[in-house]
Amino acid sequence: MKLKRLSLTTENTQETVALLRRGASEDEALRRRVGEIINNVRGQGDKALVDYTRKFDCEDFNQGQLAVPAAEIKAAALSAPEPLMESLRLAAENVRLFHQHEMRGSWTASMRQNQMLGQRMIPVGRAGLYVPGGAASYPSTVIMTAVPAQVAGVEEIFICSPPGRDGRVAGAVLAAVGMLGISEIYAVGGAQAVAAMAYGTASIKPADFICGPGNAFVAEAKRQVFGSAGIDSLAGPSEVLIIADKVAKPDLIAADLLAQAEHGSGAMALLVCWSSELADSVESLVWALAAELSVQPELLGRVAIILIDEEQAPAPPAVSVAAEDNSRGPLDTAVYFSNLFAPEHLQIHTSQPEQVLNEITCAGAVFLGEDVCAAYGDYVIGSNHVLPTAGAARFASALSVENFLRKVAVISLTPETISQLTPALVEIARAEGLVAHVRAAELRQKEFGVPEAGEE
Repeated sequence: MKLKRLSLTTENTQETVALLRRGASEDEALRRRVGEIINNVRGQGDKALVDYTRKFDCEDFNQGQLAVPAAEIKAAALSAPEPLMESLRLAAENVRLFHQHEMRGSWTASMRQNQMLGQRMIPVGRAGLYVPGGAASYPSTVIMTAVPAQVAGVEEIFICSPPGRDGRVAGAVLAAVGMLGISEIYAVGGAQAVAAMAYGTASIKPADFICGPGNAFVAEAKRQVFGSAGIDSLAGPSEVLIIADKVAKPDLIAADLLAQAEHGSGAMALLVCWSSELADSVESLVWALAAELSVQPELLGRVAIILIDEEQAPAPPAVSVAAEDNSRGPLDTAVYFSNLFAPEHLQIHTSQPEQVLNEITCAGAVFLGEDVCAAYGDYVIGSNHVLPTAGAARFASALSVENFLRKVAVISLTPETISQLTPALVEIARAEGLVAHVRAAELRQKEFGVPEAGEE
């Protein structure tokens, strides 16, 4: 068994991106199934949540287990191993410092016609955070979703996370919840959790904003409830793209590809390089490391090596390169491909990674150099790991404080401003045929504007 290999040229770049993204098309059966779940939760509330949890997670689940008691959260934080708690505190501190830099205050300013304009930055009132669970636990996602909400000043934060077979949320997740001082968490997952967060049930008060990663059911549910509540993004399977030159270390690349593959659920790991020797070494090491770490071979199905022919890789038209520099052809082709692919995680394993940073236009997060990798971003660096996937980095960004803030415009006028702006307003409104707009403005001019010569 071999890893998938693709040959990349400037001419077939778009075709290669389309081939790799082909599995991301909309699934009509999934859409209908999620719609049915949402409708049942809206109609039956807690009963539907319990029924679906019994079906998907825990056969003996009952309504009394839906809301996790505060005492259980506190006990989980107290009983968790201290090395884990120290690590979670370190991660939370770094994430908090990162997101504090995103905070923008309210502002006011006097404009050209002396009108006073401004914005108030107001946090959403209630945020629902989805933390995946069941087969695995993700305390890191608690930190990545809750901390920016706390920095933004959200007053009510609650979490939904699927229980394990015992009907309980994972202890590590509860420990992270307790560490952050959150007391409201529900043992429910999947599309039914998203429906409950959007529309509410007897036990769960609805959220203004819903965020957090999840499987295809969670993403589709977020798409369908958008409008009843805000959402962060429609996250798909996780992905990494590694650009590597001839001097890159194959053992590091192999480990990073495997680390991405072990996310499962369709996770994609791609290496773009222009050295067949490097490609061969990486492939050999991936299989050896998978055997050593007992990683299931089927998880490597979406690991691929994309090889650029160094002799036939002129700089693509989207990249500007000095005429005398003919050595960057393969690198520019790799950057061109990366920008079209728009990866969630982009790692640059080249001798001078900073030289292409300004040319990277579409990526969820960029990791410069061999000494850093996506795994650090997943846990402890401080940047957020809730990132755009499936090519959404073309128009979307990582989860941030701004997701939890609303920008409200504030406007006030002086008599002079009214007199200066009313003629332009009237001209535009008449062109659009909106005569009531004209009347509304003219009344303000008459009542509050600067009197014209001869008027009292």
